Amino acid sequence: MKTTILLSCLLALPSLSFAASDDCAKLPGQGMESKLNSKLFKSLDNIIRFGNLKGSLETLPNDTRTVRSSSSPKWLQAVGKMITHTSSTKQVQCSLTLLSDRPDKDGIIAVTAGHCVDHWLFSKGFQIGYNQVTFTSNSGKKIKRSIVEVLKVELNPGDYAIVKLNRAISRLDIQPLLSSYYHYSDLLNDEDFSQAFDAYATMAGYSADRGLGQKGKVLTYDRKCLLHGGGRGLKKGYCHAYDGASGGAVVVTVALDDVTGDIRDDLQLSGTTQHFFVGSIVGQRVGDNNSKTMFTENAHYSHLLDGILEAH
Repeated sequence: MKTTILLSCLLALPSLSFAASDDCAKLPGQGMESKLNSKLFKSLDNIIRFGNLKGSLETLPNDTRTVRSSSSPKWLQAVGKMITHTSSTKQVQCSLTLLSDRPDKDGIIAVTAGHCVDHWLFSKGFQIGYNQVTFTSNSGKKIKRSIVEVLKVELNPGDYAIVKLNRAISRLDIQPLLSSYYHYSDLLNDEDFSQAFDAYATMAGYSADRGLGQKGKVLTYDRKCLLHGGGRGLKKGYCHAYDGASGGAVVVTVALDDVTGDIRDDLQLSGTTQHFFVGSIVGQRVGDNNSKTMFTENAHYSHLLDGILEAH
């Protein structure tokens, strides 16, 4: 049975422009995905997109999200907001997540939803248009970058894009999230990991609902929400998210102790807890409300992402 997804993007926000440079060399063997062609895009006819969204949704009653503040978890700083132009008069807002494979590296690679960049696809590949990416620290410091290259993209059966920024962001300003080597279900399984506390999942993005999300002006996150199963690539989480959150982070927090000592040693981690990136927000199924959010698990493309992160 075909899966129908409402993909979360927001148009008609205040215009933001940032010229993308073209001085970024492609990785050997990466770049345009050969199967990303007209045939693939025709297979997306069963997907409803919010490309012509007018206005923002009302916040659901009993929404469990929190607005990011100075006292929020620091890993939320790695979730940024991106504005891309689809024409001279229209633009799209999505979210994206800054990633690295080791805690001692600066961040230049990010993951977002594939439908957030597909309007850059032309007959001969991607033509990166005007765009601006903004990361904000918990203290309010803003760091602006742009996307200069789409290294990998897929819209079906997963919905994700791996992109490169025009310049690296120092880990002293924004610490990139670590992409998990483990499936999210394993991280959440107390029999395999720490008993210090129950591991939990969080979804975070720039949801543009009229209430908590303030029409996409603030980062909101739903903590300790339930991640579920699903088809290949796309999974469901019982977490609140709205238009504009596409590309935002799905993170599992675990305790580091003797049980997870191999993770600590391999990645040279410090502290008692660690937050692992396990996927990115996509949207929702038709018939569901905004308390049920679909996401693309990073396990769907981890072999590609790992190689890209290692090369940077």
